[in-house]
Amino acid sequence: MLSRSHLSGPLGPQYKSLSDLVYRRLRDQIIWGVIPPGSLLSVRKLAEELSVSPMPVREALLRLALEELVEVAPRSSTRVTSISLDRVREICEMRNYLEPLAARLAVPHLTPTDIKHIHQWLKKMDVAAAKNRPEEWHRWNQELHALIFCKCGNCLLTRVAQETWERNFRHFTAGAVAKPGFRTRRGVEHRRILKAIEKGDPEATEAAWLDHTTQSGIETLEYLHSLSLRGEQTPRARRRRRDRPRGES
Repeated sequence: MLSRSHLSGPLGPQYKSLSDLVYRRLRDQIIWGVIPPGSLLSVRKLAEELSVSPMPVREALLRLALEELVEVAPRSSTRVTSISLDRVREICEMRNYLEPLAARLAVPHLTPTDIKHIHQWLKKMDVAAAKNRPEEWHRWNQELHALIFCKCGNCLLTRVAQETWERNFRHFTAGAVAKPGFRTRRGVEHRRILKAIEKGDPEATEAAWLDHTTQSGIETLEYLHSLSLRGEQTPRARRRRRDRPRGES
């Protein structure tokens, strides 16, 4: 898990759009679990922490609300959206249908240059994994998925698959990505996919990609469930226990 110091501190005067930078800072903190689900967000406190006025913080929170990363209640508090395991399962099911299809359709459209890029990205992901840099690993993983979606030849599938993949990551998967074993196992799956692509075999590519999304989804659900059992992922439940009258079990 990334530390708060890694994603916090004053923003500095060198940036032109404070609102955009505040948004990106808070978005990273939420996605990577520095600010956990269910956390209350104070505009005043965030403004003080980031050394900005309240206005860019409010604007950033509205953008985060559009991505469903926070829940903004009128004349009330802003809270980081809690995670629903049922919702995670729904998105995992969507990925299992959309991404393998996109991979199968992409195979005839991938050029030698595309395949070379995939090789380079996988090597960079190995380096990032070895150095325990989950954000860097994610960046190259994002490039790989975006290329396959773009090359599938179906504009609607490209858009929906990309949106579903991004939603999956920003809401659920970043915490799992921060675990070294998760990244190692995804690397093995990526190379199996690449091998099928190099053979020009759409069916084998589709099967390898389905295994990839299935295993990634299973591990993400197991990771989130383990946090829930430890009480780390359910702040609302902790508040209910705290607010419960004494003597009530």
